[in-house]
Amino acid sequence: MSNNYTSSDNTNPESKAEVAPNSSSEPTVEPYVPSEININDYEQFQNEEMGEPVSRQQSILQRVQSKYSFFNENVKSERMKLLKTFLTIYLIIAVGCLGVFSIYWGSMYRKDTRNRNLKMLVVLEDQEINNIPPIFSQQMRQILETPEAKTLGGWDIFNMTEFQEIADKHNNTIDEEVIRQVHHQHYWSTIYIKQNSTYNIYQALKNGEEYNTTDLIYSYFETGRHLTNIGPYVVASVAAIQTMWLDTNSVMQSIIEVGNITLDNPGSINTATQALSFTFVDMKPLTNDVLVAALQIGLLYLVIVSFFNFNFFADVHQSVAQIIKKPHFMGYRIIASIVSYFVISLMFGLVCLAFQIDFAKAFGKSGFLVYWMVTFLTMWAVGLASELAAMLLIPLYPPLMGFWLIFWVIINITPTFTPMALLPQFFRYGYAMPLHNAFEIYCVIFFDTYKGQIGRNIGIIIAWCVFLTAMTPLVLMYFGKMMGKKAAKAAQQAAKEK
Repeated sequence: MSNNYTSSDNTNPESKAEVAPNSSSEPTVEPYVPSEININDYEQFQNEEMGEPVSRQQSILQRVQSKYSFFNENVKSERMKLLKTFLTIYLIIAVGCLGVFSIYWGSMYRKDTRNRNLKMLVVLEDQEINNIPPIFSQQMRQILETPEAKTLGGWDIFNMTEFQEIADKHNNTIDEEVIRQVHHQHYWSTIYIKQNSTYNIYQALKNGEEYNTTDLIYSYFETGRHLTNIGPYVVASVAAIQTMWLDTNSVMQSIIEVGNITLDNPGSINTATQALSFTFVDMKPLTNDVLVAALQIGLLYLVIVSFFNFNFFADVHQSVAQIIKKPHFMGYRIIASIVSYFVISLMFGLVCLAFQIDFAKAFGKSGFLVYWMVTFLTMWAVGLASELAAMLLIPLYPPLMGFWLIFWVIINITPTFTPMALLPQFFRYGYAMPLHNAFEIYCVIFFDTYKGQIGRNIGIIIAWCVFLTAMTPLVLMYFGKMMGKKAAKAAQQAAKEK
């Protein structure tokens, strides 16, 4: 039997107690004195007991210890990179804002100076009879030839003989031809002085009769041609001419002087003191205020909602691309977009229907179907353009998609919300934009305005649809190639970091 006792604690080998031999056979044991504990060994033991790798604990500590103050010299290069990134982003935003917003702001700049571009028809049917000159026509012509009047519109002046020839070509009376010229959108409005206006007043004053002067001068216009601009610009210009004419206040006085008339009875006095004015006739008036939403902000929403198709179905299209052949995916992608626009456009139309907009003015019971199909084609054009733009921009710099959407909205609505006559020449591009052409058709649907341009409007929208659909496979191939390169580059970068 051994004469000494040894501790079996393996974790602390230095804590073994030695037993000295004794003369007696019984051993003596020295008291146990614990040795100094190493704190690192203790933490390692605790971590191993808790199942947490030591390397992870150390890496967390290292990361915490490796953080620096923002102004520390060790992160100077990172600060410069951050500054460069911020300046680049600010430059992109500045160019985007100045370039895109300037389009819409530019359309409004000095807009009131372009009233002269509004073509107005002036028909002076009043003529000389029995040596009584056409004082109404003479004074109106003099006013319209002043510089001030020329800033209010482009006045095309015809006398009775000149305009009768135009009316005869269409088998119309002068009154019917005046209305026809406005309805066919050759002119925005009219100043039409009817036949014998001066002579009829002369006869009333001479014979001591009362005469209603409200039937002498007519101004025809159609609010439905451009809902929010006819009143502030077209009607306002004609009303300004009326004010200039009345301010002279010499029509009655001139007739009295020319006819040597003595106002000696109540009838002639009442006729002479009447307030002369134009009779304004709105041939296509606004009958439902909801149309303002449908033809203004509603068009803006049409462009935005059509863009939703890309965002909502992006994950769906990606999953389909992983399980079918590439040629089949091309066909699927095109058909899926067209079907989506077909459904979304129906929802868009149902909103108008729910608020009791009258679709029957121009096409009867088929009016809603016409509206739906026009909206569908327009969404196809503006929506597919946004989808293709997204696939071109996302591989390059995804945040540019925001500026694309703003740009696409502005270049569509600017020549739509304002008549071309009030815009600079630059905005004539609007005749080729899908939203402008859709707006022209909507005016026909809701107001029964002139239908002669519908063929051109539909043709332009369909041309957009055909062109963009044909470009879709090419853009899809580009998008797949670029995203594949980005994925490969990301995988290589991840491998290097390991």
